Amino acid sequence: MNSKVKQYYKGKKVLVTGASSGIGISFTRLLASFGAELILTARRQERLKSIAEELSTDDKVRVHVIVCDLSDPEGPKELVRELAERELSVDILINNAGFGYNGRFEDGKLEQYEDMMQVNMQSLVILTRLLIPDMLAKGSGGVLNIASMAGFLPIPYFSVYSATKQFVINVSLSLRKEVKKNNVHVSVLCPGPVDTEFLRVAGISKKKAAFRGLQSPQSVALKGLKALAGNKKMAVSRAFLWGAYLFSKWLPLSISMFVGGIAMKKK
Repeated sequence: MNSKVKQYYKGKKVLVTGASSGIGISFTRLLASFGAELILTARRQERLKSIAEELSTDDKVRVHVIVCDLSDPEGPKELVRELAERELSVDILINNAGFGYNGRFEDGKLEQYEDMMQVNMQSLVILTRLLIPDMLAKGSGGVLNIASMAGFLPIPYFSVYSATKQFVINVSLSLRKEVKKNNVHVSVLCPGPVDTEFLRVAGISKKKAAFRGLQSPQSVALKGLKALAGNKKMAVSRAFLWGAYLFSKWLPLSISMFVGGIAMKKK
C-alpha cells in the first residue's frame, strides 16, 4: 500500500454511511488499518456495534456509532445534529449508502423507488451540503461518492437505479470543480458488480453478476480510497468495464440500451 494513501487518512475523522454491510464494511476495515478515526452509520445497530468492537480491538482506533435511516427524509439532518451534539467534526465523508432494484419498472413497489431515490440521491446531497462548509473553511477535506458503472447509460430493467447513479456522477464531477481551489477532494467511485448483499436486495443473481466480472468489496473499496487520496475525479473498479463503456460511446444509444437490457432482463 502506498504510504501517501495511508498518510492521507491517518488521524482523520471519516464518516462512512451504509457501514454495516458490503463495501461499507470494507471501507471501515481499510480505514481502521490506515489509522483513521471512524464514524459509522447505518440502520442496523447490532451490526454497527459488532463492527465497532472488532475495529477497536484489532486496530485500536476510535470508532463512533450513530444509528440512522437515510431512507427517512429527516435522516441526514438528524445525523448531522447528532454529530454536533457529540462534537464530532467530519474531515472526510464517504457517501456509500445505496441500493437498487432489478426488474420491470411496473413490478417495483412505489415505496421502494421512493426510498431508493431518497438514499441514493437526496440524502447524499443533504449530507454533503451540511458537512462540506466546514471542509471549505478549513481548506482541507474530502468527499467520496459511490456511484456505479450503471450510471453511465440508461439501462432497461435497472431504470431507476441507473438514473440515480447518473445523478451521483454528475453531482460529484460538478462539485469537484467548484471546491477544487479550496483543497477539498471530491471523487466518485463507479464499481461494476460486487459480491455483496446488494445483489440479493436488488434481485440480481450471482450467476448473472459473475458473467460481467464479480468483484470483491475489498478491492472496490481500496480503489475508491486511493482515488480520493490521490484527488482523482473518478475511479472505475475494473479496467475492462471502463473499456466496454468507452466502446459503447461509439455505438448508437439504442444499441447500448438494447445490450444493457438483455444483460439485466430477468428470464
